[in-house]
Amino acid sequence: MTEDKVFISRNYKARFSAAGKAKIDCEDALEKNGFKNIGLPRATYTSTLPNFFWTLFGTILGLLRLKRHSILVVQYPTKKYYDFIVQIAKLKHCKVITIIHDLRSHRKQKMHVDKEMASLNKNDVVIAHNSFMTAWLQDHGLTSKTVNLNIFDYLCELKTSSAPTPPRDKFRLVFAGVLEKRKNGFLYSLDALNAKSFTCNLYGIGFNASELPQDSIVNYQGVFPADEIVDRVEGEFGIVWDGTSLDECKGSFGEYLKINNPHKTSMYLRAGLPIIIWDQAAIAKFVQDKNVGIAVASLAQVDEALQSVSDDDYREMKKNAESVSQQLGEGAFLTAAVEEAMSQLASD
Repeated sequence: MTEDKVFISRNYKARFSAAGKAKIDCEDALEKNGFKNIGLPRATYTSTLPNFFWTLFGTILGLLRLKRHSILVVQYPTKKYYDFIVQIAKLKHCKVITIIHDLRSHRKQKMHVDKEMASLNKNDVVIAHNSFMTAWLQDHGLTSKTVNLNIFDYLCELKTSSAPTPPRDKFRLVFAGVLEKRKNGFLYSLDALNAKSFTCNLYGIGFNASELPQDSIVNYQGVFPADEIVDRVEGEFGIVWDGTSLDECKGSFGEYLKINNPHKTSMYLRAGLPIIIWDQAAIAKFVQDKNVGIAVASLAQVDEALQSVSDDDYREMKKNAESVSQQLGEGAFLTAAVEEAMSQLASD
């Protein structure tokens, strides 16, 4: 008997943000791999009440439609409904695969780690961001089988073709995300580096130009939806960094970087941009293994590192980034992870 392969869609209030896009892309990749949505059609209501009721009724409908012995993929966290969904699925003797997007006990410490592990241990297979997250989960009590995603896909059409990068006096670095000083204060200190080899273009919300000198190397370029930004960014490298310090990624954000896959990494690579990343970030290994960027211990090292990048070096990183971009646009990484998870289910 062929098992049904299903997921339950929901309302995505933050459709245009990284959080909403990552989950929507997962649904689209699942559909490409033969999974069907058994809930209400995906919606993008931004108001609180429609968001609440669409997700609630969609979840109930999906669980009513869920057939015994199905394979159900759940995206985590799902706020109030995650444990309920998994519990009903188990009562129907379904196999459950969970894709982790965020760990509530780690990044924002909104849940005790023991409670989070108890929830995740109800799964048959957990798809973690990478091997570092898997190790952290297992160290904190995860006993479910695990698969590593390695990087989030980024499904969107590229409207502009990637032309050869012309020689420049200075590289243009790109940073996209929350630009508030409390979250990414390092952006407001970049001028202190007295960099000779780069300027920096910013994209996102929360920027405060009054915090910068008039002749700053930092230039604000605006805010764009997640599906459009890949065609809007202008630069040669994307920065993956977090926190207030130029020297390292400190605090809870820095600790989380050691185990997670920042979605902006996927966005930069989908746009064909090589990466500059903190060398202790979990995804730095992916960047180095694929030769799609540079890992540094401190942003103070970036100027010297870029001065040593030859035209041939950059062209090679750019070519590799464009190769990864094609895979991200096809949903290749989730496809591989789900196939491995299905293989583990079949071996039970």
